[in-house]
Amino acid sequence: MATAFDTFDQYGLGHYPGHLEDRGMADVVSRLAQGSDIGYGLGVVDVDNRTAKLPTGTEASNAITIRDSVRDNPAGNNPEAVYPVDHEMSVIRVGRVWVKTSAGSASGEDVFVIPGTGEITNTSNTGVNIQIVGATFKTAVVAGGIALVQLNGN
Repeated sequence: MATAFDTFDQYGLGHYPGHLEDRGMADVVSRLAQGSDIGYGLGVVDVDNRTAKLPTGTEASNAITIRDSVRDNPAGNNPEAVYPVDHEMSVIRVGRVWVKTSAGSASGEDVFVIPGTGEITNTSNTGVNIQIVGATFKTAVVAGGIALVQLNGN
């Protein structure tokens, strides 16, 4: 008798960075990672219609990287899966995606990106962090938790 697939509970609820909540009304596009390796569930900015990078503080972030569960990790035993520089990555501009928050969140709060790292937060840090216009948190979590974000495009 075959062994049953028994890891659905581990991945079925979508509570890990970069996981799409659903495909309804989602606008997911392909970009090439520019400048550095880019992890899942991080804010990025389009450089042009072909490439995207982590924002530096001078650009407005307009998308979040999504998890690619079939990608090989070139870092070997590194548990942090990334999109390697100059490789194709998938980013969501409209839709719902799970992200790890650096400062927690409350439902309805605005979404900000920390320049240089792409981390998602709910704080503007007195204008230092970059707001993803039209994006809001849909769940409340503590710092370091996984929260659902709704992107409405900009």
